[in-house]
Amino acid sequence: MTDIVRKKKVLVIDDNAGILFIMQQALELKQYEVHLSETYPGIGYVEQIAPDLICLDVSLVGQDGRDVARELKADVRTRHIPIIILTAYPNAEDMAHEAGANDFLSKPFDLNILWAMAAKHTSPADGM
Repeated sequence: MTDIVRKKKVLVIDDNAGILFIMQQALELKQYEVHLSETYPGIGYVEQIAPDLICLDVSLVGQDGRDVARELKADVRTRHIPIIILTAYPNAEDMAHEAGANDFLSKPFDLNILWAMAAKHTSPADGM
């Protein structure tokens, strides 16, 4: 009998096509299943794909990523999903904390840091 290992899913929400492309390529190199969106697709979509991690840009066209993060953290269906705020703003840590996000990644970002954060937030806390 063979064990089927489910790939961890990451939802990346960013309105910059270049960032989406880079993140998709980088995360797929580490065997993540990557879902991309240029806009916030809503709680229903997030619940449907059930990501293990959300990487969320602060500055979305027509939306504030901090509001999106607060909405996701306030909903019982999605509050357990770790969120990494992506931003080029210098006060990234404050923004992430204010939004209730689990972490932040400053743009431009180092791929090794992205990979380390993705692993940290998609690994079981007890190491099992």
